[in-house]
Amino acid sequence: MRKLLALPALFLAAHTWASCPAPMPQEAPDIPNGQTASMEEMHAAREAVSEYVTGVEAYLNCRSASLHPLVHNRAVYLAETTADSWNNALHTFRQRDNMLATN
Repeated sequence: MRKLLALPALFLAAHTWASCPAPMPQEAPDIPNGQTASMEEMHAAREAVSEYVTGVEAYLNCRSASLHPLVHNRAVYLAETTADSWNNALHTFRQRDNMLATN
């Protein structure tokens, strides 16, 4: 009896998985060094980080019911770490820019 109930559940899970168009982004973007980066590099990195975090959020929203909690937490960790790296680089970039402006 359990096998008969498991089969429809498996098909429903496979259908749910297939209906989600959002894949998990494969690689986090490279974050430039705030000490040496140009304004264009910082802007491009901001766009890449924003796109990456949005992709992770879309993936999590789409697959929230079928993800193992460890997979979910890993995805959140990757997005937060990438955003934190960008924020640190931006902080360094702004400090450098302010130092140059005052000299």
